[in-house]
Amino acid sequence: MNYRILDPMYKIAIMVFPDAEELDFVGPFETLASVEKFHSNSLQVDLIGKSLDPIKGFNGLRVLPDITFSESEQYNILIIPGGHGRNKAMHDDEVLNFVKEQVDGLSYLCSVCTGAFVLAEAGVLKGLKATTHHTALDELMRSYPDIEVVEKRVVKNDTEPKIWLAGGVSSGIDLSLELISELFDKELKKKVAERLEYQPR
Repeated sequence: MNYRILDPMYKIAIMVFPDAEELDFVGPFETLASVEKFHSNSLQVDLIGKSLDPIKGFNGLRVLPDITFSESEQYNILIIPGGHGRNKAMHDDEVLNFVKEQVDGLSYLCSVCTGAFVLAEAGVLKGLKATTHHTALDELMRSYPDIEVVEKRVVKNDTEPKIWLAGGVSSGIDLSLELISELFDKELKKKVAERLEYQPR
């Protein structure tokens, strides 16, 4: 199914790159795309990458981006996954420049798991609270002393744009449900969670 719908209420980009942790981007995609089952013509959810070439995730799942950085439009929400591939992505000028180009027009900038390192390298986390996968908390703290690192499932910074971060792999689903609650209402969040048979923490 193509989620590029006509005049959506919100346009969401979920970044993909080689060796990204699959659930980091599939979890938010499934959760946010499920809104269409209850609230039509509301969310456009795109997988976005450097090219349209197939991308192989860390566990072997192959996905096709919907659109490239250079072809993209201004999004309302941008979500960055983590995983082993973040080690290259966080030092990739194309990745960082895309984040920097989008940030001023975003309503929400989000990361899942070690995607926090991409946001840190883009310079958007200074002075803010951040979380990441529990095995990378110390690394994030050591590498970026100007960031307040906390161990939490979802961290919300009430900034402009709002910068939200999710801790471990499945917490991207929790973050996405929180987005649904704030963009729409708690009842829709509950309906989507029930459809996924997922109990938010």
